[in-house]
Amino acid sequence: MKLNQKGFTLAETLVGVSLLAIVGMVAASFFTFSAKTQKEIVNDLEDSTDNVIAERMLLRDLKMSEPSFNNILVTDDNGLGFFDFDADRSTRSVDDKARKISLSMAGKTEFIFMITNDKLGGTLMYTPSLAYKIPYVPADPNTAAPLNFVSLNQNNEVTKANSKFWQPGVVLMLDTPAQVREMTPFGPNYNRPPRSPVFVGVVQGVGDTKLAALGISNFINRTNPMYPSETIDTEDAFLRNIPPMGGAAPLVRLKAVGIIKYYLDKDKTTGKVSLWRSLYSGNKFQSGALVASDVEGIVFSRKNPQDSLVSFEIVRKGK
Repeated sequence: MKLNQKGFTLAETLVGVSLLAIVGMVAASFFTFSAKTQKEIVNDLEDSTDNVIAERMLLRDLKMSEPSFNNILVTDDNGLGFFDFDADRSTRSVDDKARKISLSMAGKTEFIFMITNDKLGGTLMYTPSLAYKIPYVPADPNTAAPLNFVSLNQNNEVTKANSKFWQPGVVLMLDTPAQVREMTPFGPNYNRPPRSPVFVGVVQGVGDTKLAALGISNFINRTNPMYPSETIDTEDAFLRNIPPMGGAAPLVRLKAVGIIKYYLDKDKTTGKVSLWRSLYSGNKFQSGALVASDVEGIVFSRKNPQDSLVSFEIVRKGK
């Protein structure tokens, strides 16, 4: 058998080069597609992980938002009280409209609410007389003895019950299980939901110190629920205006609370918007922690004032 010693012809060479070019283009397209697909998968995984972390944090905070209901003055997109709550299903003290707060860089950028701070311990039942001194006892039994307010922690009573409560910067809330309505010359006002009086303040120091008022204006509803023209602006005023409990001794609850701010911020370099979470401590909001990046906004909502469930949705571009 004779072998061709002349090599490939020009036609054969051109055909071979063409085939190699086609194979190369197919291979390049495949690798480009694979790299693009891998990048998309990584981005989707990062978004999914981001969403899971953000959802867990938001769910935890909103689950603990019970102290906010009927106590803070946050309004929704339509000017309605977002945390209005009416537990009485037999009456309609407030409207039945849905509540919604939308955060975006084009509108409202922050949402502040109050949560139970269970990390510092459970609620304490507080005895009001522990906060006062009686300088003298009148000889006449029909004359009331003077009461001088000293501190909720007089003689370290709170510290002895829970040492974590009375530390500088801790936010404490006074309220009562008694829910009362506004009193009018014609009796209770059933057009408003019943609520407890509250006082929220910040511990200034150890020992017999008084609570400092919050540095957040128009946040806490400080009006006396029975007499809205009166303001409860100190713990002394709260203890002197505890609603009656049907002849029984008044019950006062003392609990640690946290004030949370979720807010949007736009990066000046990348232009991306991120969702941040900040905790109020030491009478100011601390540096925020990143919750979710590259978002358009977030929406908080409630079905109606009779439903205490707060829902949320993180809005992302194109999703």
